[in-house]
Amino acid sequence: MSRCYLLATAAIIACHGAQQPSVMPAEVAAAMERYQQSARTANADSMAAHFTADGSLLEPGIPLIHTRDSIRAFLASFPGATVDVATATPDTIEVYSDRALLWGSYFERLSFPGQPISEQHGKFVAQWTREGDGVLRIRRMYRIPLTTATP
Repeated sequence: MSRCYLLATAAIIACHGAQQPSVMPAEVAAAMERYQQSARTANADSMAAHFTADGSLLEPGIPLIHTRDSIRAFLASFPGATVDVATATPDTIEVYSDRALLWGSYFERLSFPGQPISEQHGKFVAQWTREGDGVLRIRRMYRIPLTTATP
C-alpha cells in the first residue's frame, strides 16, 4: 500500500508541476520590455493584451481598473495620445513558481492633442503570472508617481 501511495503522490506532484511551470527572472524582464514596446505604440488593444482576463491596474487618483476589457477601455480613452518615451527599469524580480513580482521604476513622456508634453515617473510593482497557454501576463499592476525631479 505504501508503494501505491508513493507512486500516486509522485504522479500528483508531476502533474502539478506540469500545470505550473517555473518562471525565470530574465523571462519576466523580457515580458515587461514587450509590454513597454506596446506602451510606446499607444495602442490600447496591444497594451491590454499583456494583462490577464481578470487583470487589475491601479494608479493613484483613479478607481481600480479591473478586467482586461476595462483596462483596454481606459487606455483607449486617450484618443490621439502619443508616447515619446516609455521605460520600465526592474529593481527586483521575486519569483514564486508560476508567478513573479517585478518591482521597478518607470518614466514616460506623453503627448496629448492640444496639451503640453507630460512627463511622468515613479515606482511600480507588477505581478506576472503564467497562464494556461504558457504566456506570462500581468495580473496586477500598481504605479506610484513621484513628484521629484525627472530621473
